[in-house]
Amino acid sequence: MVTTAPPPTVTDQMRRQARQAPDSWIYAVDPAFEEAEDVPGWAVIGAFRVDERGEISDEFQRNPNYRPTPAALGFPVPANELEGALQMAVTGLGGDDQVRNALREATVFVPHVPGVGIADLDAGLDRPVVHVFTSDRYLPDPADWPYWERRPVRELVEPIGDRYLVINPGSALEVRLPATDLR
Repeated sequence: MVTTAPPPTVTDQMRRQARQAPDSWIYAVDPAFEEAEDVPGWAVIGAFRVDERGEISDEFQRNPNYRPTPAALGFPVPANELEGALQMAVTGLGGDDQVRNALREATVFVPHVPGVGIADLDAGLDRPVVHVFTSDRYLPDPADWPYWERRPVRELVEPIGDRYLVINPGSALEVRLPATDLR
C-alpha cells in the first residue's frame, strides 16, 4: 500500500500570494527556503491550485523530486558543523566526505574511565567501539555514564587505533566508521 504525507499547511503568506494571482498555482517550499529568493527545484514540496477568485483549492500537486531538508524533518538546529554535516548526510543532501571533514575538525564528548582513559564498549562488532557525541543534547543520562571529556577528534584517532567510532549512538544521527578512516 502506498501512502503519501498530507499536503503542507497553507500559510497566511500563501493566501496573500493567491489573492494576487488568481487562476494560477502557488508553490509550497521546504521550511529551510521559506524566505529565500531562489529556491532549487528539489526544495519545492509541490503546488496548490489557486481558483479564479484567488482562493487556494484542495488540489495539490506533489513534486516527485522534493528532498526534505533537516528542518523539514524536524531536526533541531545543529549545535556545530559536525551536526550540520551529519544532518545533511542522513537526509541525502550531503555526503560521507563532508562528515569525515567535519569530524576531523570537531571536538566531541567521549566517555572515559577515570585513571584509565577512553572507554571501550562492545557493540557486537568485530572490534570494540568508542562512542562519541557531537553535543550535550545527544549525551546519555548521567546515571548511565557519568564520566565525559571534550576532546578534539584529531587527538582521538591515534589512541583509538583500529576501533570503530560510533557517533551519537541511538539517535537519528548515528554513524559508525573505523577511526582509521580519519587518518
